[in-house]
This record gives sequence, structure tokens and C-alpha cells, in this order.
Amino acid sequence: MLFNSVEFLIFFPITLIIGNLLKNTAQRIFLLLASYYFYMAWNKYFIALILVSTILDYAIALWLQSLPDTSSRTRKIALTISMVGNIGFLAFFKYTNFLIEVFQDIGFINFANFAVYHSPIGITCSLDEKTLRYACDIILPVGISFYTFQSMSYTIDVYFKKIEARRSIIDFALYVAFFPQLVAGPIVRATSFLRDLDLRLSVTQADIELAISRILIGFMRKLVFADNLALVVNNVFKNYHQMNALEVWTGAIAFGWQIYFDFAGYTDIAIGTARLFGFKFDPNFQFPMSTDSIMDHWNKWHISFSTWIRDYIFIPLGGSREGQWKTYRNLFITWFFAGVWHGAAYHFISWGVWQGVMITVQRLFKTTKISVILNEKGGFVYDLFCRVFTMFCLSFGFVMFRSETMKDCFAMHKIMLFQSKISFLDEKGDLLYRNIEFGILLFICFFASYFFSKRNLETMHEKRNLLMITNITAIFLILIFGAEPSTFMYFAF
Repeated sequence: MLFNSVEFLIFFPITLIIGNLLKNTAQRIFLLLASYYFYMAWNKYFIALILVSTILDYAIALWLQSLPDTSSRTRKIALTISMVGNIGFLAFFKYTNFLIEVFQDIGFINFANFAVYHSPIGITCSLDEKTLRYACDIILPVGISFYTFQSMSYTIDVYFKKIEARRSIIDFALYVAFFPQLVAGPIVRATSFLRDLDLRLSVTQADIELAISRILIGFMRKLVFADNLALVVNNVFKNYHQMNALEVWTGAIAFGWQIYFDFAGYTDIAIGTARLFGFKFDPNFQFPMSTDSIMDHWNKWHISFSTWIRDYIFIPLGGSREGQWKTYRNLFITWFFAGVWHGAAYHFISWGVWQGVMITVQRLFKTTKISVILNEKGGFVYDLFCRVFTMFCLSFGFVMFRSETMKDCFAMHKIMLFQSKISFLDEKGDLLYRNIEFGILLFICFFASYFFSKRNLETMHEKRNLLMITNITAIFLILIFGAEPSTFMYFAF
């Protein structure tokens, strides 16, 4: 079910009213069933995957809780079962198609003239009876990466005794499937969710006002900015071979802002919605598009994911504790994983590696004398240069993320590096810039992001007139400029 759908506009108020009227166990059961209904509105069959993942990690966590510290080998076996089960499901549905593509590329398999079978859960299988080989076009279950990570982090935390295993399967199932963050995050840690579940936060008038404001801002980001920027993004990535470097750069930067507005809009709605039920999720974005470095960008972009890979991949690998070169190795492994997590395709892997390259270069640069001098004496000019330069480096990676194939990615990079023969001038000798209005919009977005990064809703709430103006502006923009509702982009991950 989409947040920006008529179905959700009916589902949400009913769930909110009944959910707040009920108390204790009845309330938790109702919210769990409502969350399952929310997910099944997309595909009822895939609810089985959530149930299996929930039961698996619930049982493993209780098993870990019952084992003494001396049973280290048994504890590792229990954790391994959980990891294999969760990652196995994720790998099958998310990476089978990619592995088939790799095998085809290297010539191990060749699927041709296959009979086709369509299963009710979205798996389309082709069978060649003569060779008994299968090729499957597997539909990715919405939200599988998010709820799998949540469930796995719970088991890992129980293993390391950061939290105690939950006795109530209703409580744990609700943690995994709570509908606001179920299909596209943020990735909520069990410690914070179960804390709020036990000691439900009161929902004051101020909380309601802030939640509604956050939800309105989320819809504005999605409907007004993300969905309208999609127009120029889709056009550029489809017709890049007919465009000059300036136009392709505009499309690349526009995609970065599109996915930011789309994903930040979703998490704004999720955080605001959860708050109305008495849960407080941490912010997932902190104006990351106007930062002065790639490391600062990732400290403010998809925070729940960047902290997850830090805590469960980078640090267990050794983090930065074992010397410089092992630190860089750990960085590349972590960001390779980040690329694979986003999608099973060469261009996603290259995007992840590019993040590792940028972070490594920045860490190396920070150790030089010129970096110290520029930070001390560069002032506003150097600060602005860093922010603009970071945006351009990120946009180079956005092309990897958005391109359908590496061939398209390389072709666009070639144009962006001014290796194209397409002219910047039209027949009259004027500058050829067919998406100039979007270029101006992106310029405004950049400086608006820098301005609002100094403020937050809580600060604005202290000046009630300012918050009211923000809400009225959001409603006005949605009604006047809101595009036709479309699926949130991170449903694909």
C-alpha cells in the first residue's frame, strides 16, 4: 500500500483511531494485523516471507538467551542459522536474476526456447525439459531488505547481549512488521522500538502538530519535488546520447535530488505516522545534499542504513583499529556490500565502490598539510567550493546508481567529462540548454537545503507562526504543483 494512495488515506485514520482506543495486548495484536494487511495490499503471498523470518529469529533469539556463556560454539551455530536463513531468502529473491546474468555473460548457461510457468507468488520460471535447466525471473518482495536487516540486527544484538530476547512473539512480530517503516525504512533498532512499545510515549498536542507537519513535508517532498524532477531525470537518462555535457550533468544532479526528496519524503511520513502511535523514530536524513564532504554526506543520508553497515559490518571487520591499510580494506568491503544491498547489478556494485573511493580519498586528503591550511584560511570560499565539489562527485555516482546498464553509465560519464562531440550551441549560436528551468530549480534546492539545515521542526515549532506558514506552504505546493502519485523509489530495494 502506498502512502500517497487513496487506500492509505482510508486505512490510516481508521487504524490510528482504533489503535489508540485499544490498550496493551489487544492494541499490539491490532497493530500487527493492520501492518500485515498494509503489506498484503501489495501481494498477499509474500507475507509468508515476513512470517518465516519473524518465527526464525524469534526462536533463535530465545535459544541464544537460554545458552550459557560457556556454550560459545553452540551460540555461534545458532547465530549462523539465523544469518543463513535471512540472507538466504534475501539472496534468492534479490540476487538470483543477477547471478543468472553473470553466468550468461561468462557463457556458463544459455537459456533459449524455454517453456514458461507463472507461479502465484510472482516467480516466472522457464524450463527446458531436455537439459533440465531453470531460468527464473523473480519478483523482488517489497521491503525485504529493510525487514530482513531489522530482524537480523535483533538476533545479532541478542547474541552480543546488547538486549534480551523478547518472550512475546506478538511484540517481536510487531517490531519486524510495523507498517510505517515496513517497506522502505528507516531501519529501526530493536532497542528503541521495544523501549517505546513497553513505555509508550504520550502523544501531546505538540507531538501531533510536529507529526502532521512532518507528514505534510514528506508528501511535499515526494509529490512536488521528487515526482516533478522525475520528468527531467527520465528524459536525460533515456536520451543522453542526444545531449551535451551541461544537460547530462543537470540530469545527474537532478536524480540525486529526486531520490533524496523521494526517500526523505517517505521517511518523513513514516516518522510522523509512527509518532502518532507513540513511537519515536530517529531522523533518517539531515539535509545531506549540501554537505561539505562525502563523509559528512553519509553521516546525514539514510542514517539508519549507514549506521547499520558501520555497526554490523565495518566495526566487526576491525573498523579503523588495525592500521591504515586495513581500515581502507574494511571501507571497501563495507561499501561493496552497500552497493550489493541496493541492487543486484553491476552498476549498483560500481556505485558502492565509488563511495569507498571517495571516502578513502577524503581520509587521505585530510592527513595532508594543504588540507589543514585550507580549513584554517579558506573561509567561506573554500567551504562553498567543498560543498559544490561534493555535489559533483556524488552526481558522478548517481549516474552509476540510476543507469540501467554499465554501457549507459560509461557513455554518460564520457559526456560528463566533455568527451562528446555534441555542441553546446544551437544553430543560431546560442547556448543549447534544454532543461535550464530544472537547472535553476536545482540551484534553488541547493541553497534552500543549506539554509534549512540550520533549522529543524522542533525549532520552528517554538515559533508557531513559522510552523503554520510551513504547513500552509506545503499544502499549497501539493495542491498546485503535486504530480500524479507514483511508487516510492526505495520500494525497489
